Amino acid sequence: MKIQSLHLKNFKCLENVKFEFGNLNLLAGANGCGKSSLIQSLLLLRQSYEKTGNADTLLTSGNYINLGAANDILYDNADKNEDISYLICDEMGNTLELSYKYVSESHGLKCKVSPKTDLGNLNIWGNGFEYLCAERIAPQTIYSSLNQTDFLGLHGENAFNFLEEYGDALEVDESFFDGTDNKYLLYYVNQWLERIFPGFTARLSKIAEADAVSLRYAEKIRDRVGNPHRAINVGFGITYVLPILVALLKAQKDNMIIIENPEAHLHPRAQRIMGELLAKAALTGAQIIIETHSDHLLNGIRIAAKEKIIEANKIKMFFFMREDVGMQYHVNVYAPQLDNEGNIDIWPEGFFDEWDNALARLF
Repeated sequence: MKIQSLHLKNFKCLENVKFEFGNLNLLAGANGCGKSSLIQSLLLLRQSYEKTGNADTLLTSGNYINLGAANDILYDNADKNEDISYLICDEMGNTLELSYKYVSESHGLKCKVSPKTDLGNLNIWGNGFEYLCAERIAPQTIYSSLNQTDFLGLHGENAFNFLEEYGDALEVDESFFDGTDNKYLLYYVNQWLERIFPGFTARLSKIAEADAVSLRYAEKIRDRVGNPHRAINVGFGITYVLPILVALLKAQKDNMIIIENPEAHLHPRAQRIMGELLAKAALTGAQIIIETHSDHLLNGIRIAAKEKIIEANKIKMFFFMREDVGMQYHVNVYAPQLDNEGNIDIWPEGFFDEWDNALARLF
């Protein structure tokens, strides 16, 4: 079940902010304004739940992220007697309140009152959770296949083994179907790879004696397919995007997928197509959260709404802005609304407006 809303207090630069989530959630804003803080607040819950089986203790260090001690994550202007708290609401209106007592040097903050409900069916606790950080694995000649987990890895390091293992067996959601009889992951990964990088397809093969997977790319020119080339000899962005394609194309209802900078190392047209793919992935019923600086990716999402690929009300946008309020800076979060024609109702200063600003100076 998806998270309908999150009310977060005293976490890093976010003093008191409520987020109303949709299926596809876009986080935008300048560097250091709180986008990553929102993602980190969710990762802390996930790693705490994986370690302890509940959310009674908030672990600041773990498998997903290491943020130091409690004094590193408490809002700077909070009173030391204040708590770091979450109020989570699911789609059925059920709420989960978590209030963690601040202890300066602690790496495991205790919940002051054990929650009456655990909302154990929330996607943040589920097996379909994926997080891909901004620093993804670079092209290599071979990739290890020793890790048998279905989790793709923070850097996407397990995506290649996953694709080799399940590519011809795992059926994608019908949202991705293209009218052919093929329903399998590897086929659709290559279909989208070729849309983003015309002519390229991925070739994976297991090297059993080395516990590894080999990745090569073949380039199709008209009716001829060239010789497969090692990933390290092909454009960096092609391999960098592959874990994202796997994560999105294996999406299922009520999965949670968090991706930082999906546009990294992609040219503008590819970024726009990535926006369309994100919209289609959201149609599966998964909940997708992306941090981005790309106006091209945003426009891909807007086009998807205009072309009726996805309903605009399934898309939420959050713009984080640091504002000078006298003796300190305060982070405000705006929520521009998208309509079914791809129009956005408000454009706060700094919200994907640099192209217009540059043109104004040029002309």
